[in-house]
Amino acid sequence: MNHRIAIVGAGAAGLVSAVLLRQRGIAVDIFDDGDGPCTLPQAHVINTRTSEILAEIGAFEALRAVAAPIDRVESIAWVESLTGRRFGRMDLIKDAASGALRAGASAVHALNVGQNHFEQVVAARFAELGGSVRYRNRVVGSQIDGDKAVLSIRNADGDISKYDYDYVLACDGARSSVRESLGIAMVGPPSIARYASAYFTADLSHLIGDIRGPVVFVGGPDVRGVLIGFDIANSWALMCVIPPDSTPDDFGPDVMRELIYRAIGDRTATIRLDGVGSWNMSAQVADDFRRGPFFLVGDSAHRFPPTGGLGLNTGVQDAHNLAWKLAFVLQGKAPAALLESYAEERMPVARANCAHSLENAMKLAEIDAALGVSFLAPVDPAVVTRAETSGPALAIDGEDGDEARRAVAQAIEAQRPHFDSLTHELGYVYGACEPYSEAGPYAPSVRQGGRLPHALVDGPQGSVGLHTLCAGDSLTLLVGKDVDIGTLSDLPGEVALRRISDDLPDMLTGSDMILVRPDGHVAWNGRDQDGAGLAAALNAILRSDMLTTV
Repeated sequence: MNHRIAIVGAGAAGLVSAVLLRQRGIAVDIFDDGDGPCTLPQAHVINTRTSEILAEIGAFEALRAVAAPIDRVESIAWVESLTGRRFGRMDLIKDAASGALRAGASAVHALNVGQNHFEQVVAARFAELGGSVRYRNRVVGSQIDGDKAVLSIRNADGDISKYDYDYVLACDGARSSVRESLGIAMVGPPSIARYASAYFTADLSHLIGDIRGPVVFVGGPDVRGVLIGFDIANSWALMCVIPPDSTPDDFGPDVMRELIYRAIGDRTATIRLDGVGSWNMSAQVADDFRRGPFFLVGDSAHRFPPTGGLGLNTGVQDAHNLAWKLAFVLQGKAPAALLESYAEERMPVARANCAHSLENAMKLAEIDAALGVSFLAPVDPAVVTRAETSGPALAIDGEDGDEARRAVAQAIEAQRPHFDSLTHELGYVYGACEPYSEAGPYAPSVRQGGRLPHALVDGPQGSVGLHTLCAGDSLTLLVGKDVDIGTLSDLPGEVALRRISDDLPDMLTGSDMILVRPDGHVAWNGRDQDGAGLAAALNAILRSDMLTTV
């Protein structure tokens, strides 16, 4: 039976959804009202879990080639300007132990790369698989007709046509027209702050010095905000808060160019302004991720403050959760009831990520208080018409300077969960009361609902990552060397069997079994004699009661 699937929006979540479905043999129509992949960097943090998904779709190496070199992504800094005083710095790798934990947690690593490169690389991968994006096609209406999703689409010539689909993935961003047409509400503050943004190209290598990092908080007397380095050499952005009595129009190209010069502190630098604009910082999650045959994926389902870099990553991970379930249903491997688990699993993660991002944003005020500098106070656009001024004396300059410097250092270190949280990258657990319920640093473990931890095992061509043994188009049962495979002869066709010859410390002993979902999350783990437990887990995933034992 031929199924019709549509994706609305060719941003990060939409493109990854399209590739994941194409890899599973599912054809999709993807519509986007833009002219092509985004041209400005925008988001820049690709966390470890998203890198694993990029590796799965064959896009990680191409993105790593255009990402900032790892040795340029070492720290976060707080400064007066790039040429001015250095107030403090946080090294992203705290010590050798945390570095070893991060290095051993995955076969890949986080990337610092602009969203424009992300979309270009994934769009190229989609094209390699035979797909194409219908750009300049805007969805102007969405409705449910029986069990079908109906889209009204206006093409580049202005003609409007209606199409019906079995399922539609709404990946059309924070101002999702699909979500609004369906009447799905957003829960949470709609606006926390409004930011002016300027993307620019400039060689700042002679100004960076010991900063060597992607985020620099600027707290000068005339300009406050954040400098973001995408390749941390030539591609940059300046973000600053718009005052309540100003509008984005007050922060035009001339104003932003002057603010950039004051933020970097060097008027001899050659700056090419690539684009200016504004964006709204909010903290909202949709009150449902599904309405009939429509699914909200990515920014259409949630809007986070950028503090923590979880927005794009959560959207890509939404896509990863939904794609295999949709493929299972369309291929007859599971009933449509399996799709109910998408909202059940992803909404708690989105809410937790939203809360974490908001907490990160609020916690930055601790540095302001310790130093006496407000890094994210609104910037008066009229400041560019006035002569540059010198910064005031600070607590770190006075008689109690040593004590004040210690307080600043402590406040900066307190931001570590904002910038270095493997728990939020890899540790979310589906089905738990709280998706990040475990306190303390990330600790790899086999846990139902959690991601299967990374480990190296012996494969036909040598040592390989454990995840590479798991099938993306079926469930995988990993079994220890002592399990009698003959007792597992009644496995359903949706399950691939993989024997692990070596014992894996703290993960898989000779008589253990681990059932892994196509998205790499553990569905069940038990011992070789627990055929009833395995059957119950398979029934839960396949929304069936057919199996009594395996």
